[in-house]
Amino acid sequence: MGIVASRLAISVACTLALALPGLPAAHAQDAAAFYAGRNLNLIEGFNTGGGADLYTRLVAAHWAHHIPGHPNVIVHNMPGAGSMTAANHLFNVSPRDGSEIALFAGNIAVDPVIGGVPSQYDSRKFNWIGAPAAETDVCVAAKNSSFKTFDDVLKREMVTGAAGTSTLDFPVVLNSLLGARFKLVKGYKGSAGLRLALERGEIEGFCGLGLDSLHSLGLNNDKVTILVQTALKSDPRLPGVPIITDYAKSAEQRQVMQLIFGWLIMDRTFAAPPDVPADRVAALRTAFDDTMADSAFRADLDKAALSLSPMSGQDIARFVDEVYRTPAAVARKAAQLLGRNVP
Repeated sequence: MGIVASRLAISVACTLALALPGLPAAHAQDAAAFYAGRNLNLIEGFNTGGGADLYTRLVAAHWAHHIPGHPNVIVHNMPGAGSMTAANHLFNVSPRDGSEIALFAGNIAVDPVIGGVPSQYDSRKFNWIGAPAAETDVCVAAKNSSFKTFDDVLKREMVTGAAGTSTLDFPVVLNSLLGARFKLVKGYKGSAGLRLALERGEIEGFCGLGLDSLHSLGLNNDKVTILVQTALKSDPRLPGVPIITDYAKSAEQRQVMQLIFGWLIMDRTFAAPPDVPADRVAALRTAFDDTMADSAFRADLDKAALSLSPMSGQDIARFVDEVYRTPAAVARKAAQLLGRNVP
C-alpha cells in the first residue's frame, strides 16, 4: 500500500506540475471561447456627440481587436443623472458574466461617499477595467464676454450653462466654497448643447468641461477664455492659467477640493459588474491596457486631438478604496457644498 500510495502521489504531483504552467493560457482560452462570436455591450452613460462619446467609440473600435475571441463591441448610450443611470444599471441589471460593461464619469466612484445622490451601488464592488485619460476640467467664458479671469466671476454674476455632473456640481461648489457668482441655467443636453448655447449667446460660459472635450467641440482660444483649471495640478497645456486650489483659504477647503475634484485623474472609467468571472475581468483589463498602447489607437486619438494618460483597473480600485476611507466630516462638508441632502 505504501508503494502504491507513493506512486499515486508522484503521479498527482507530476500532473499538477504539467497543468499549473498552462493555467493562464487556459484562462485566456476560456475568455476567448466566451467572447468568440459574441456582442459585448458597452453601456455609455453620456449623450451622443460629446467628448465622452468620442472617447468611448474610439476605444471600442480598437478594443475589440485585443479582447480574446474578438467580440463585437456595441455602444449603447444611456445618459441620465450624470451617468449614474448607467452605473446603477451595470450594478443591478447587467448580467454578471462579462457580456456587458459600462463607461461612466469618474465622479461615480466618489458620489456614494459624499452621499445625497440616487446611487444604488458600492463602487468597491465594480470590476474596474481602466480609464483612458485624466482630465483637466476648466471654467470658460465666451471670448466676447466681459469675463477675462476667474477673479471677475468672484466680483459679478456670470450666466453659466449646466448639463449635469461636473458642469453643475463644480460651479455650485465654487459658489459655496469660494463665493463665485455663477448664475446657473440648467437642462442643456451634454457638452454639445453647452457649445450651441454659448454660440447663440444664451450663456456667457460654463464650468466643469474637460479641456479635451472643449477642443473636440471646436472651442479654441479664439472662441473662449479659460478662466481657471478645476484640477489639483496644472496642465502643461495651460501655462499661466491658475488651478482652483490656488484659491483655497484653509486646509479643510483643500481636502474638500481633493474629494470633489480628485476623481478627474480617471475622468471616464470603464467597469464590469460585480461577480464577473476573474478570468474574463483579467482578459478585459489586459485587452484595455494593450489598446492604450496600440499605435493605431494612439494615432486616432491624435487625429481627434484627445489626450492619453491611462489608468489601470487595479489603480482605479486602489483609488476607490482610498476614497471610501475619507473622513466623515470632509464628506459631509462636500455634500453640503454640493447642495445634497445628507442625514
